[in-house]
Amino acid sequence: MTKRLYLVRHGETPMNVARQLQGITDANLTAKGRDAADRLGELLRPIPFVKAFSSDRERAIETARRIIAGHQPQPALIKLSALREYYFGGLEGDPGNAVMTRTIRRYGLTASWRAWVGSQRFAGLIRSIRNADPTHQAEDLPDLLARVRQAFAQIDAQSPDNRDILVVSHGLLLSALIYQLAPEQLPLGLLKNTSVTRVDVTDKGMRLRGVNLIRESDILALRHDEPQKDDHQNEPQSIDQGKE
Repeated sequence: MTKRLYLVRHGETPMNVARQLQGITDANLTAKGRDAADRLGELLRPIPFVKAFSSDRERAIETARRIIAGHQPQPALIKLSALREYYFGGLEGDPGNAVMTRTIRRYGLTASWRAWVGSQRFAGLIRSIRNADPTHQAEDLPDLLARVRQAFAQIDAQSPDNRDILVVSHGLLLSALIYQLAPEQLPLGLLKNTSVTRVDVTDKGMRLRGVNLIRESDILALRHDEPQKDDHQNEPQSIDQGKE
């Protein structure tokens, strides 16, 4: 039994262009974001998605709808609030470098750099955001990871075996899943807009088959790429307990 999850970060928004912390703030796609979602839909058209999930934020919904627009039959789109982006609290709408600036001022450059590199850099980033939020409302790491587990448990429960599933969500939310499965494979700059990450779900757990793919050749090569018996690069992992 294998469920093939194609995880897509939403297309570009005006807040992405302005390099603002977007979080749960709602926003539409830019013209570039719409075009990229349409092109990705063409690349993924041969994949017979039987289910499509997205967060309930408009940028994810529109991206998902554009991807599945040309599919016949077209799967219904299921919106899950658990797939929403990380909540930045009082930092929502701030410049993207605000967290870095405030963290360096508080802890110094050396301590801040140590928190942002290595296999645990994602945890360090989330803790930095939490500490930089003057309102103390930003989502903490345990809550974020628990929400990720909830979201993908819902997707797993609602998806048939041995089929292809589309999931459109957000950069930090999808990065939190990768962090729990294989933190060393999480890109330093996290995930790009309309990038594709594939996760195969089996009775042994979840296995990464590709991360942050944006080149057409890489996405085409990934389609229905099945694990090889001698491929031990990625052993199946469970997120039931998860990293904290």
